[in-house]
Amino acid sequence: MTASAPNRSQVNRAGRAIRTFFRQSEPWPLRPDDRVLAAFGVLVEFRAVHQYPLTKTNMGLRSVLRTEGCAVEVSQRLKRIPTIVDKLRREPTMQLANMQDIGGCRAILESVADLRRVERRLRKNRPPLRVADYVDTPRRSGYRSVHVVVSYPDEEGVQRAIEVQLRTKVMHEWAYTVERLGGRIQQDLKSNVGPEPVLQWLRAVSEAMAAEETGKPVDHDLLRELAELRAAAVPYLEGRPNGGVAHE
Repeated sequence: MTASAPNRSQVNRAGRAIRTFFRQSEPWPLRPDDRVLAAFGVLVEFRAVHQYPLTKTNMGLRSVLRTEGCAVEVSQRLKRIPTIVDKLRREPTMQLANMQDIGGCRAILESVADLRRVERRLRKNRPPLRVADYVDTPRRSGYRSVHVVVSYPDEEGVQRAIEVQLRTKVMHEWAYTVERLGGRIQQDLKSNVGPEPVLQWLRAVSEAMAAEETGKPVDHDLLRELAELRAAAVPYLEGRPNGGVAHE
């Protein structure tokens, strides 16, 4: 860390400049001018200052998992620059300095019970900035997880938000499959964007997986619906339709 780390106002100005550049240059990107290049430089610096608090968050998460006796897979990442830019474009009112998932850790646990124990311990150890419970209330896409946003200081003592994602193996399997299928058909399925037959099928799959994970039977109506939705989704997944209407 150096004294040149951008302040909040500089970060937000950079975010606005980047968002405006992409909005004005669609559908064909224009050549960025010096102002836009400078904005990307600020974004790179802002992203970099999250590395130290991300490492501290990872260490804290691993300590919680040891305390709770959970054998899990833990990973961490800084959000990629193209992904940050895409989020700025998708959420036009968001200020870049308020983006809380520049740095993120993920723990993949054995069960929902383990997930809840770790969540409670995290909340107790470090009061979160925000908690989003997508287990009790899944996203419209069918995504399930718990996101706990915590705060750690960077090397200059400035508090930075870091997102901790808690998933079970079943939840992670669904999310991984959605990302893989989205890459195949070049649609952002995890953000609920893509052919509606595919989105409906993935929501139903998530519902069935959630039922099985919690020991509930998958009723016959849902099984029948799964078969019908899969049949409708397959042509899109195999690239046979001429196109589909994207939904958000």
